[in-house]
Amino acid sequence: MKTILMRYLNKEVGINIEKPFHFECATLVAVEADYFSVENKEKGNLHHFSFRSIVQIIENKEGVDVGGFLTHQHFPVLIKVGHIFEYIPA
Repeated sequence: MKTILMRYLNKEVGINIEKPFHFECATLVAVEADYFSVENKEKGNLHHFSFRSIVQIIENKEGVDVGGFLTHQHFPVLIKVGHIFEYIPA
């Protein structure tokens, strides 16, 4: 994973930071031995993920499209991370 992510260091990537099925733009700011870090442009938050949290990385030389008609986004690479679902009783 580290080798793949190093190609996108200091570049914008698509990642599902806070919600499993919502991808947003973030800058890949660090790729370390056990983890990587992205900075969310919108909120300015720095997020750190272990490599073990990566479910899938999708690359395409022409970019990867996500979303629908009104929410279409285009990224050079898409990083899917796993999320722990919270159960909140009604």
